[in-house]
Amino acid sequence: MKTKKVLCFGNPFIPIDSLAIEIGKELKLKGFEFVICVSPQEIIQHTNFSFILDVCENIKKVSLIGIKDLKANTLFTLHDFDLNFFLQLMKSIGRIDEVKIIAIPINYDKQKAKEEIAKILQRKNL
Repeated sequence: MKTKKVLCFGNPFIPIDSLAIEIGKELKLKGFEFVICVSPQEIIQHTNFSFILDVCENIKKVSLIGIKDLKANTLFTLHDFDLNFFLQLMKSIGRIDEVKIIAIPINYDKQKAKEEIAKILQRKNL
């Protein structure tokens, strides 16, 4: 069985943005490697990953989404580059194909999120 890499994004210093990192450090699932990423540009260092774990606004439960479902942000400066920008860039230059994003609602219960994430990752058809 090939190990699937899950990139866990967030900011460990901002409580509402640290949940994916906390879960990535705690969740242990056979066949999955959880990699902690604190900056969107870290995605450039990885090409062999299957999933991204991150918090998301305006959702009510843990959800599996694709790159095409992400909302684009307006860029004004280089500081405005976000995860969506880097995913779109890597897809357009052929460094990644399709990546599944596991979105966690902001301020979601950690234990409930871990259970729902495990269910998603352990599906046979992923």
